[in-house]
Amino acid sequence: MKSLSPDKSDVIIVLGAKVRTGGLPSPALRRRILHAVDLFQRGFSDVLIVSGGIGKHPPSEAEMMKRIAVEHGVPQEKIVMEDTAKTTLDSAVACARMIRRNGWSTALLVTDRFHMLRSAILFRLCGAKVNCSPAEYHGIGPSTWKWWYWYVREFLALQRSIFRFYARKARRP
Repeated sequence: MKSLSPDKSDVIIVLGAKVRTGGLPSPALRRRILHAVDLFQRGFSDVLIVSGGIGKHPPSEAEMMKRIAVEHGVPQEKIVMEDTAKTTLDSAVACARMIRRNGWSTALLVTDRFHMLRSAILFRLCGAKVNCSPAEYHGIGPSTWKWWYWYVREFLALQRSIFRFYARKARRP
């Protein structure tokens, strides 16, 4: 997985995270979109796709990320919203479709480091050529046990997501 020095890409894809009660962004959502905004402003792409549907609390993750990106200087017309995805696999399927439809060939994928492996695998299974740029913690972050929890969760989620990908593929004619 390429991540330390991202390449210029046709599009930057940002995967959403929880929106909290009262429509407030979770730290993960804020971290991801701010990293993507930084990449955008440094010229790694001219287009952002923000992906994520409505979870427990509105607005959609995509809408929340769009608001933050615009507040930080990204022009609205440079943001493409994918606001239907409920899972990482849903995001991969929808964003890969957008990539094909728009004739883009490369994408820079932004999510948290613990979520990157599963995300990159799913995007590649869906036919999207992605390079990776994980959003990193700066300052105080989760405790060590919390990181272990997320990595174990991701390992199990990877198995489930791959199974769901092939089950979905088998159902299509």
